[in-house]
Amino acid sequence: MRHINIDDSNSNQRVDRFLMKLMPKMSKNHIQKLIRTKKIKVNKKRTEPDYDLKIDDVVNIYLYDEVIEKYQDNKIYTADDFNLDIIYEDDDLILINKKTGVLSHAANPQDYGKNIVDMMVSYLIKTNQFKPTQNSTFTPALVNRLDRNTSGIVVGAKTYDSLKYFNDLFKKHEITKIYETIVVGNLKDQTIDLALEKDNDKNKSVINSSGKKSMTKVWNVKNFGKYSLVNVDLLTGRTHQIRAHLSHINHPIIGDIKYGNREVNKYFKNKYDLNFQLLHSYKLVFPEKMEKYQKYESMVFESKRDDLFEKILNDLESKYD
Repeated sequence: MRHINIDDSNSNQRVDRFLMKLMPKMSKNHIQKLIRTKKIKVNKKRTEPDYDLKIDDVVNIYLYDEVIEKYQDNKIYTADDFNLDIIYEDDDLILINKKTGVLSHAANPQDYGKNIVDMMVSYLIKTNQFKPTQNSTFTPALVNRLDRNTSGIVVGAKTYDSLKYFNDLFKKHEITKIYETIVVGNLKDQTIDLALEKDNDKNKSVINSSGKKSMTKVWNVKNFGKYSLVNVDLLTGRTHQIRAHLSHINHPIIGDIKYGNREVNKYFKNKYDLNFQLLHSYKLVFPEKMEKYQKYESMVFESKRDDLFEKILNDLESKYD
């Protein structure tokens, strides 16, 4: 038997969804049956699966502890020190500068400690900001993600409410994300409006008028001979959108093996051992008006480039200035 006090990390969600997080190995139908048969109550009263939990509610689970534990996730976080590059943090959010080559989320159990989520949670445990317990259904999580070989700002949420709210802002593209990259050729400022669809056989996004609407705003920051430092505003969020769009207008990102120029990539591989696209998510701009968390209104966050990006850019500046 277990009685779980609901706090702000678990409130404002359906009781069946709360229980699915508490016991992820139990099916939704099984959970709803336990609610109907009064094996699970709220405040010792019969409840419904769609009841929205409130702060100070108590979820009563009339099952043996060993039964509950059988259906729980056995992942254990530890207070390891992964030397995170933290840009900003407060009680609700933590902004981290992700390095190139680091996963946002674990792809398999062997990836523990090699992804931002594990690093962030371990840091929060070490600093006593998060204390995982048997009754915890919320684990701090990322609001946005970046591909393994894209560096830059990722946003972590420390509470369930902030996770929901900022997730929604990102989905609605109300938070502006500015990337920077170095491309082939002298790019002209423009907005690329070309629909994309996924080619699953090649694991690529391709231009197709029947695909999903995709818009990318790009502008030239500086030319370096036959290369340009470019800023990118991602107006929609399709797979490989920046890389596919820039490649289609004949300004591929240097180092981009999938969408790039083979000869250019060979040059930068030989000179710098560059074997990934040079793409950095360097700026986030929060909305001017927000329904909640008004403290973030109009806030701007920036992150430093990785060392290799900085070296290549400095070399180009030295050569062409």
